[in-house]
Amino acid sequence: MSDTVKLELPFEIAEYRDRARRVRERMVERGVDVLFVTSPPNLLYLTGFHSIWYPPRAPLGAVLRADDDQLLFVDYERHEHLARALAHFDEARFFRYDDAVDTVAGLLRSHAGADGVVGVERWSVTPGAPVLDELCARLRAAGVGVSDGDWIVDHVRLVKSPAELVYVDRASRIVDAAYASLPDFVRPGCTELEIAAHIDQVMSEHGGERAAIETMVSAGPEVWARTHSAPGRRPVEDGDVMYVDSCGVVERYHVDVCRTFAIGRDNPGAREILDYTAGSVLEVQRGVRPGDPLDVAQRIGEDYVFARYSPEQVWWVGGYALGLGIRPNWVGHTYLSNDAWEPFTWEPGYLTNYENILFNREGGFTASYMESLLMTEHGIEVLSKLPRTLTVLPG
Repeated sequence: MSDTVKLELPFEIAEYRDRARRVRERMVERGVDVLFVTSPPNLLYLTGFHSIWYPPRAPLGAVLRADDDQLLFVDYERHEHLARALAHFDEARFFRYDDAVDTVAGLLRSHAGADGVVGVERWSVTPGAPVLDELCARLRAAGVGVSDGDWIVDHVRLVKSPAELVYVDRASRIVDAAYASLPDFVRPGCTELEIAAHIDQVMSEHGGERAAIETMVSAGPEVWARTHSAPGRRPVEDGDVMYVDSCGVVERYHVDVCRTFAIGRDNPGAREILDYTAGSVLEVQRGVRPGDPLDVAQRIGEDYVFARYSPEQVWWVGGYALGLGIRPNWVGHTYLSNDAWEPFTWEPGYLTNYENILFNREGGFTASYMESLLMTEHGIEVLSKLPRTLTVLPG
């Protein structure tokens, strides 16, 4: 068997080069000479590399210098063939577990030089914090400056390119197809697990990938308390209200949609809430323009919902950036409330979800929806074509 493998990338090399260029510009603004990228979504963004497992012991990632357009990829030796098949890079080094920290610390030290500052991403699921602690300690012991490298790449990828938006559009159509299939599949007796599996299967049949968070299906009299609950073995029953949240995914670009369903018969309470809150998206579209701070939308949404419903009925009104999602989550670092890790504005190409989650404890139901909103040059586009109101499924 040949040692050469064919490189498979979802974008042209020029797209990756442009991303790295914009990251280097951001590095200069932050005073970072060398950036060690550890976040799997950020690594995917810069190189195209995606694995089902990122070993906690292995400080895999990408190394960029602010004054050089070369990109260094580092990973453990068992990923070498995978990396050469999936990742764009100019140079690669593959370490063993027993020399991982020494190897990566040495590479970062040589890239930084005598007076350089190395920015390290720490808000990442891998590697484990003790590995990064030891890595940073080695750098400091060698006289290298170490600083916060988080949100540099995340900031750049907040605005989607035209090439990225092609995948976003596909993801939106895939998740809509899955929801449209539910009336023909869901019946009393189906379990939440079966319904979630059906949604995932339909999306895979349309070319979709598994989402970075498990598809959520919750039904029954305790559905109001089960936001973020995994699907269970309980069969849905006639009269249940069912909450479904899932993402269409293409090349790890996520489009999030949540809808509320009634099994067998209408639920007037849930319908009344959704008939009203569905209008908050229209208010956000009318009130937000390109360049506005993100929290303009947050204030509009809250004002609209709280004008009729008390805070005790509202689980959340808000949203967060969407884009590249790798388990365990799809959540970006900016929120519509602009109170998270970095404030931002509604730039054309910015993609966020938008949630109105309300519930009635005594009535035993939730009345919720989520949309994915894309800012264009002309205003906000709602990606899903599905109605936000209550859908009654056959009994």
